[in-house]
Amino acid sequence: MSEPVSDPDKAAQDAAWQEIVENFGDRVELSGDDLAQPEPVELLFDDDVDEPFDPDPEMYDEDYDDGFVAPSPTLPRPSPDRLLAWIGVLGTPVAAIVLVVLHMTLGWWIPNWVVDFLILGFLVGFGYLVFHMPREPRDPWDDGARL
Repeated sequence: MSEPVSDPDKAAQDAAWQEIVENFGDRVELSGDDLAQPEPVELLFDDDVDEPFDPDPEMYDEDYDDGFVAPSPTLPRPSPDRLLAWIGVLGTPVAAIVLVVLHMTLGWWIPNWVVDFLILGFLVGFGYLVFHMPREPRDPWDDGARL
C-alpha cells in the first residue's frame, strides 16, 4: 500500500475546517462602541420651495371629468353550431340530473331513448368542440388582455 502524500494546501484546508467546527455555534459579542450609528437622512426638496410637493387640489375634485366614457361590456356571441355544441356539453348533464331527481322524487319513468339522446348529445357536442379547437399553440407571451 502506498502512503498518503502530504499536501500543504490540504493541511491548510483541514485546519480551516477544524477551526470552523470548533467555533460552530459561538456568537460574536459586540460592545456598544462597535455598533455603527446610522447617519440622519436629509430630505431633498426643490431649491425654490422649502416644503414638500403638494398635488393640485383641483385634480381630486369630485366633479372632475376628462370626457372618457368606458364602452359597455359585451359578451361574445358564439356561432349557432358552437352554441349547440356547448348546450350539448353543458345542458345534457343538467337535464340528466333534473330527470334523475324527478324519477327519484315523483317516480317518473324515463324512457330509454331520452337517456340515449342525452348521452349522444353530450358526446357529439364534446367531439365537435374538440375537433374545432385551434391546431397551433397559443402565443406564450399572450396573457389574454385586450385594449
